[in-house]
Amino acid sequence: MNKLTTKVLIVLLVVVSWAKAGLAGNWILYTINLFILASLLFLFVSKENIRLRLLLILPIALICLLFSLSYTNPSFTVINNSGWAKLNIDKYFTHETDIEKIIMVSEIFKDIKILSKKKPELAHAIFWDFKKRFFDKYPNHKGPMAKLILEYDKIIQLKANRLIPSSALSNKGLLIEFINKISQTLIGIILFLCINNRKIIRNIFLIISINIGVLAIVGVFQKLNYAPSDEQLEIFGIWNTPEPRYFFSSFTYKNHWSAFALMGLCTSLGLLVDSYRRYGKSFTKKTSNLLLFLSVLSIVISIPLSGSRSGTILMILSFILLSFMTLSFFSIFSLKLLCIFSFSIFMGAFVLYSFVSKINEETINEMTSNFKAQYDEISNGKLPLRMLLWKDLLEQIQSRPVYGFGFNSYKTINPIYQSLEVRNMRRIGLKAAHQKYTPLVGTAHNDWLEKISEFGLVGLLIVCPYLYFIFIQFFKTNSLLSKFGLFGAIIFLIYSFGDFPSQTPACLMLFSTLVGLALKYGYVSPKKVLA
Repeated sequence: MNKLTTKVLIVLLVVVSWAKAGLAGNWILYTINLFILASLLFLFVSKENIRLRLLLILPIALICLLFSLSYTNPSFTVINNSGWAKLNIDKYFTHETDIEKIIMVSEIFKDIKILSKKKPELAHAIFWDFKKRFFDKYPNHKGPMAKLILEYDKIIQLKANRLIPSSALSNKGLLIEFINKISQTLIGIILFLCINNRKIIRNIFLIISINIGVLAIVGVFQKLNYAPSDEQLEIFGIWNTPEPRYFFSSFTYKNHWSAFALMGLCTSLGLLVDSYRRYGKSFTKKTSNLLLFLSVLSIVISIPLSGSRSGTILMILSFILLSFMTLSFFSIFSLKLLCIFSFSIFMGAFVLYSFVSKINEETINEMTSNFKAQYDEISNGKLPLRMLLWKDLLEQIQSRPVYGFGFNSYKTINPIYQSLEVRNMRRIGLKAAHQKYTPLVGTAHNDWLEKISEFGLVGLLIVCPYLYFIFIQFFKTNSLLSKFGLFGAIIFLIYSFGDFPSQTPACLMLFSTLVGLALKYGYVSPKKVLA
């Protein structure tokens, strides 16, 4: 049964990566939930290693407890039809003499009323954003329109108990989103418990690496042949993207592709080095190693070609650090070799830059100009948008540091704390978007700060021991393949400081898989591994 469970989960992992990276629709998310929860149920029916299973599942259980408490203690509500009738917005309009205010307020409240039934989180976010913009323009909190806004703000607020966790809103959609996220996180734990054979783990890493390599090749082909069009569905002609400029392969966002690809790069290099350790010079005769080499090559080309600056920088740093790890493992590290290696890295980066620039000059020019623009902004004392978002978010965290505002609350709550600078910049990226209400600030571009704002310091304390364990095992393990896999997971965690890759199911599932399998590989490896 463990073998069947493993096969199903790996197939699911591959399918998710192709299905718009897990964002193809509810069908793929429900499929993930079904298989993950069924696998988890099977594991806990078995009586083997109960204590280990309980220990591994403990942080998930505690997070679920936090969510359950917050779900029953919402901070805000949604106005129903009777509530709208009681508010009676028409009476405010009849007393208003400023036509501009009437048009401005009536349009936004019309949108809010419609969205309250379908997307209440977005409805609240739009309202608080509008409230800020309205009082920016009309700072005097008097007049019928100002009274309407303040009255609506008062009605939607609930008296949540601050002694226990609370959520921004409590509805069916929030519960489903939470189940989705938990399911995507559990895959690594399930695989850790199901597999006890190193060869199986190597084969799974091989499947993951080749799959990412093929996705990279597809992405390169896309990038070189894509012509922007409102009538064209960007991803495989099946799905569109919120921002057509930024998609790559099956991913809607280039940075998330880079986070995904970097994890695949680490596993591919780990398998190649491990194969060389086991087979020596004859490792070149194995077909799998040729496929791995091609995967590495395609991934290396795809990351800068996607236009991801952070991904390109982390890729170069990963090559440097992984090379040092390999040299140290084989005990051939020397000053002469360091100089040769440093020169090789420099020349390799230069050649790669020249190659990518030649095949797609537009992408490289965009990356270069963005670097220059951000450098100029910082030089002139102006912070980039992401840093401004983090500044606002820190203020948000300070207002509820213990429990936070509840799961998935950032996009709802953050407009309350948005600074004037962010509000002036937030519509810059909306011109090419397909959706009317797609906010530029849908995420904080920092998964760490965002999750702290949602689960507070309590949530951070729950996961910190397990994150610490990952780092400890990375330094302690005698298995080079395990070390490479854990390094890929650590790169993902580092990436999360400047972006939001955990919001993409394929990325979160691969991260969880890498952690689970790399830890298990190190656990079942011999105490000493000879180079």
